[in-house]
Amino acid sequence: MDCRLYPRPVPITTPDRAAGNRLQIWIGLFDVTAAPPLQWLVNGTPAAPTSIAPLGAVRDARLVAADVPRAFSGIYEFAGLQPDTSYTFTADVGGERVSVAARTLPNELPAGLNNALHVLLVSCYYQPEDRSELVSAVIRRLSGSVAPQLTLLMGDQVYLDLPTLTDFEDDAAWLAGWFEGYYTRNWRGPGGLTAILSSAPCISIPDDHEYWNNAPHFSPIVGNTKSVAGRERWRTAAEMLYRGFQLAAPLGVGDPFILDIPPLSFFLADSRSRRNEDRGQTMTPQVIQALQAWCDRMAQERLFGVFVAGQSLYDTPVGTLKGSVADYSLANYADYPDMIRALMSVPDRGLPLLCLTGDVHWGRVTQCVDVSLARNVLYEVISSPSALVSSVGIDQWKKVGGFLGGLFGKRDPWPRHSNPEKAPDFLATDVLDKRYRSDDLYGQTGDHVVLLSFTRAGIGVDVRVTYYPIHQDTRVEQPISVGPLLLRPL
Repeated sequence: MDCRLYPRPVPITTPDRAAGNRLQIWIGLFDVTAAPPLQWLVNGTPAAPTSIAPLGAVRDARLVAADVPRAFSGIYEFAGLQPDTSYTFTADVGGERVSVAARTLPNELPAGLNNALHVLLVSCYYQPEDRSELVSAVIRRLSGSVAPQLTLLMGDQVYLDLPTLTDFEDDAAWLAGWFEGYYTRNWRGPGGLTAILSSAPCISIPDDHEYWNNAPHFSPIVGNTKSVAGRERWRTAAEMLYRGFQLAAPLGVGDPFILDIPPLSFFLADSRSRRNEDRGQTMTPQVIQALQAWCDRMAQERLFGVFVAGQSLYDTPVGTLKGSVADYSLANYADYPDMIRALMSVPDRGLPLLCLTGDVHWGRVTQCVDVSLARNVLYEVISSPSALVSSVGIDQWKKVGGFLGGLFGKRDPWPRHSNPEKAPDFLATDVLDKRYRSDDLYGQTGDHVVLLSFTRAGIGVDVRVTYYPIHQDTRVEQPISVGPLLLRPL
């Protein structure tokens, strides 16, 4: 039996919004057929946490026989903790003990020039391209005064539809077993996302590869998605694994994760799981209503909102051909105008927004300027990828080009990666016309993660954006800082 423990923050589900008084621990057991007795200790003292998601098989009886060794997971919530305090959580699993050290979040953004809240951004992790375990190694660089206190996993933590030439059986039970193996490599290690998951409380949202490329639509590179029944079988298996490994309890699939660390409030939107095939929605009407309520609360309580989604708000609608082969953008869906209007109602009432995303396989920092008032009203930070996915044929051609380029000049450290694209000149022109101009502040090529450092600045907040390239060459992996981005009442 092998066991892993990973800390998670607690989403706001009650009137008590204090982030630092509670912490959840995700527990995963691997290669077992039954859940053994489980007891908990905190700092060596027996504890009785609340069972939010009881320890049970990730693949349930619908898709796997009871005598098959498999993964089990559960989520347990510890209350009555002190904010911004380190604890050691220990699980006694059938007489074997495993521990994880975790620090609770602060209840509010700390004051003082040398005090910051460090938030790590990670997306687009393709484990087969991280054979040297460089993504886990980046945590050693993020230690001491820049250790992350919160991690946001912003989509494509797994690529269930790859490698491209895999012969996926059109059977939900077979798919669930295959997907569990993929998750196990990333969550159990060695390497994978294990150091990221254990270094700080993590929140996950999905994007398309938690399901399949361009889910929920048919993908020409995933044969199982050709039929409605095939897509449903794949979704059943993929959602089962997503629930067991990534979903924040007690939330349901598609629900937003809201977290307050005043004067900051985070809204993490699952804009993938509840998309429909007629492109009518990226999120349910209830989630759009929750987003509007959150935006209203930002204005009422004078909080600085941080909106997180799997795709960029700046994406423009793509054509049917590109959308069907690659991926439709948020702007292709009928609820995009409602999403944009809700979000931009915040700066209309005097407060800027910070938006975070991944997906595109390059990094970028963009500021949004209200041209009628000549003031910054929104910033967007993109962090993608942490380990670039393989593309059969294209990668080999790019590597040859990079090698030949090195013979006649400076070798490209990122021969397989695309350069950052410039943001559209204006944000959401179909909805907002040309009111909000886009100014790119920085672009990042190559594998990387981002560390956001939030500090108080009078009645506002400064946000330092630091890109950490992930590369074997120490000259390439030097961090690059951008900003600070200034969040101030408008």
